[in-house]
Amino acid sequence: MTKSGKIVVCAAGMKGFAFVEGLFQKGVQIDSIVTYAQADDRARSFERLRELAADRSIHLLDARRPAIRSEDLTFLVGWQHLLSQITLSTVVFHDSLLPRYRGFAPTVTALMNGDREIGVTALQPNDSVDEGPIIAQRSLPISYPIKIEAALTLQAALMTDLAIDIVDQWRRNQLSVTPQQENHATYSIWRDEEDYEIDWSADAQAIERFVNAVGYPYTGARTTVGGIETIRILEVSVVSDMRFEIRDAGKIWKLDDGKPVIVCGAGMIRIEKWRRENGTEFAFQRLRTRLGPARPAL
Repeated sequence: MTKSGKIVVCAAGMKGFAFVEGLFQKGVQIDSIVTYAQADDRARSFERLRELAADRSIHLLDARRPAIRSEDLTFLVGWQHLLSQITLSTVVFHDSLLPRYRGFAPTVTALMNGDREIGVTALQPNDSVDEGPIIAQRSLPISYPIKIEAALTLQAALMTDLAIDIVDQWRRNQLSVTPQQENHATYSIWRDEEDYEIDWSADAQAIERFVNAVGYPYTGARTTVGGIETIRILEVSVVSDMRFEIRDAGKIWKLDDGKPVIVCGAGMIRIEKWRRENGTEFAFQRLRTRLGPARPAL
């Protein structure tokens, strides 16, 4: 006996939009979309989902806690709000290979750690954070440097492929789950504005991974020039190291065609792209400049 319920997608953020768009491109019929506006969504995902639904004459609901029907297959991607109820046909997509990286921004953590593999998990939610039984997983290898936008796009494609299989299994009443292995669980904690500060005492490769991991659609890594003016670092590259008798991390060694080369705790970084907090250009003009945290107010 096949299921006759509807397919509902609760999607938010860049990843949510990419998932919905991917399902349409694969020919999956979505009956309704639930979404909401996020204050920090630089990808304009809410507006783009609304336009996508209008173009295809699909019902769209603006809600953070939608009613979930047991007869429907409900996917949640990029969702950041608790649901009032869940069913056995509620499927949450998490962008890690659970039980590793339960919690917040798992892909950011994976890229900062230099993982050579990323993946996604489809799970049935329960009352605990990302601890529900696993329906299916997909993974793929990555190489560095890689930016967070590219990683999230790759993961959205994995989620789309998983969703197609899940729709087929659900239609045939063949959805099955596997409990997570609790002894392998790790967690990824939430991040706020303080976590965007570059630690120049770190290894150059680690700094490059960090800058790439917190870039668009996130706010971006930051540092302060001379302890006064904060800038966002959009792109960096690792350059050949030099043997300093004493390494003073955060100091500019030279200006390479206007691009500062920074001494790190190990190795050196050239800043390729940057901007002020307000989006305007900033020119590095002085060699004897130190980058680091802002000076405390007197």
